[in-house]
Amino acid sequence: MNYLILGINGEIGKAIFEELYNTKDNFILTYNSKKPNLKNKNIFLHHINFENIEKNTVKIKKIINKFRRIDVVINNIGNANPYKDILKIKQSEFNKSMKINFYSPLYLVLEIIKKSLILKSKLNIVNISSNTIKFFGSKNNMPYLVSKNALETSLLNLSKSFTKNNIKINIVRPGLIKTDMKFKVKNYTKKNFLKRKKLVPLGKLGTPKDIANIVSFLVSHKSQFIFGEIFTVSGGE
Repeated sequence: MNYLILGINGEIGKAIFEELYNTKDNFILTYNSKKPNLKNKNIFLHHINFENIEKNTVKIKKIINKFRRIDVVINNIGNANPYKDILKIKQSEFNKSMKINFYSPLYLVLEIIKKSLILKSKLNIVNISSNTIKFFGSKNNMPYLVSKNALETSLLNLSKSFTKNNIKINIVRPGLIKTDMKFKVKNYTKKNFLKRKKLVPLGKLGTPKDIANIVSFLVSHKSQFIFGEIFTVSGGE
């Protein structure tokens, strides 16, 4: 099998990879910042800047041609910047969020679906989204909210259209997970974080492993009758 994991740099992406990795299958991993130090023969690393939609489409076509088909796609791409009042957000900032969180992942998935339809092969897609959609976000994260929501809606539409072709699409919405993401979002303060933490009914943060566990289930045979669903992993929130 050929696994494609989009976004390997973050803690959630790493946890998903570690949970799924085996020596029998091929793992195609994309990164945007630092190249991961992974040198196993069945690991193939590709640098992709998700702001550049046209180049991404060319790259994914080359990847598909090289491996003939993709069996599992896990989209872990996400950029929560900018975190600021919607009335102060520039159009360029909104556009950047849409490119990274919506357009690029969608177009990549569409290319893979096209190939799967030609080959009449099964395809399993898991999209890592955000639980902020459930609460309609806040006035400080509208670009992230809108772009993530747009991708969810598009993928659910595709699921409805192609379930009959054994193209399986499911969505995972993480709640507040213990990662360093809070340090990468400009203007998101420790005060914001602690306030957000108090909203988790379980009273503690989730871990990247919690997300990896459900992804592992969704790409396994144990979930073979689950298509087009949204799973929230948020400590009861």
